[in-house]
Amino acid sequence: MVSEGKIANFISDKQKNIIADLQTLISFPSIQGEPEEDKPFGLEIDQCLKAFLQRAKEMEMRTENLEGYAGTVEIGNGDEMLGILCHLDVVPAGNDWDFEPFTGVIDDGKIYGRGTLDNKGPAVASLYAMKAILDLNISLDKRVRLILGTNEESGWEGISYYQDNYEMPDIAFSPDAVYPVIHAEKGILIFDLSFAITKNNKFENEQKKVLVKKLAGGNAPNMVPDRASALVEGNYNYLQQEIDQYEKNYDGEIQLKKINETEGEIIFKGISAHGSLPQDGINAISYLIDFLAGLELQNNDMASFICSYENLIGKQYFAENIGCQMEDEVSGKLVFNVGQIVTKENEVRITVNIRYPVTYQAEEVYNGMEDKIKKVDWQLFKKEHKKPLYVEKEDILVKDLMEVYKEVTGDEDAKPIAIGGGTYARAVPKGVAFGPLFPGQPELAHQKNEFIEIKDLLLNTEILFKAIIKLAGKK
Repeated sequence: MVSEGKIANFISDKQKNIIADLQTLISFPSIQGEPEEDKPFGLEIDQCLKAFLQRAKEMEMRTENLEGYAGTVEIGNGDEMLGILCHLDVVPAGNDWDFEPFTGVIDDGKIYGRGTLDNKGPAVASLYAMKAILDLNISLDKRVRLILGTNEESGWEGISYYQDNYEMPDIAFSPDAVYPVIHAEKGILIFDLSFAITKNNKFENEQKKVLVKKLAGGNAPNMVPDRASALVEGNYNYLQQEIDQYEKNYDGEIQLKKINETEGEIIFKGISAHGSLPQDGINAISYLIDFLAGLELQNNDMASFICSYENLIGKQYFAENIGCQMEDEVSGKLVFNVGQIVTKENEVRITVNIRYPVTYQAEEVYNGMEDKIKKVDWQLFKKEHKKPLYVEKEDILVKDLMEVYKEVTGDEDAKPIAIGGGTYARAVPKGVAFGPLFPGQPELAHQKNEFIEIKDLLLNTEILFKAIIKLAGKK
């Protein structure tokens, strides 16, 4: 093992470069956009990928751009391969940041920006961990390949393209979750629930009656929505009185924007969170529906939808009323997050993100909902499915990474854990998630004011450096 002094000196010498390279990556708002020629996920993601690969090339590593779907950075030689799995795309910034989300502002020892934790910070830490291996002349038995995905947040086509066309690592880890080691990740489902809106959409001018015309909200299925709005027609004074009353017990903010004497827009402001942890946020869509359900609504299709949403979903996180509540001892409860809502010409549609326990199957989730949603005339449209990940706690990969974590942090009581989040670790034959968030730290992925502390960014670099040596160094 290399001396502690050498890796400490390397990280100290490279600190300014590590920070600057992360700030450069943050400056790309790498949200999936419209595809262009040789840019399958849009211009911003393509530019971010190229910038990362160029930096790695300058650091004398082998790089390859895989047709814009992914990128690789590689060091070492050998028949076997250790993979490090990161992604450069991000979710939308959302609202109410204290700093511009794509500038990499440093304040009080923290770097702020969308992607600092999820997952550009860990990608930079991985790059410099590999650079340390080169600069300190550490011998490896395996090749080490940093695999960079480009649409992890919106479909996984990039990593699927890699799976179909390129060599898979023998073992891998993904610094895209929390420490110590994630040995189990829940299954992930994304689907739409649709309700037809076809009749009775004309306002009947009666005192204290409200017509809901349109619902909108949310940025992505895997985010707790921090905004939702309803276009309504009715008695403006009545609406304001009801909002004032509801707001007394609401931890977010509500606005009523007057459009004219009878129309207004109700805006609920919630708190964003990762879709796997809806209890950490305030779902603006669900609270808006809850508020509307308490009004004297005009009896039409939209009112029926609001009523059925309130009865089947409400403000619950664990699918208690919609028929798919489930739990296991390995990974805990199924988690249910409504991430988006939209009103189209003849329907209102919600997009749901479910994280289901590792010992269950996707069809068990869908079958559990079937009778419930049929009774209220909802239609279900399946969109995405990622199977659970499960590696035994006694597996050598888990044990080796646990040893590294304990050695660096001194946390001898740490144990492998299960999460609801999904990482690229499940995209390879044998992988686990490993960092970057330390136990007890707040989960800021997909939230406003996402940041990584500089000291943690550097500590992650050291941990990843030692993990590479443990898993791929000469024995």
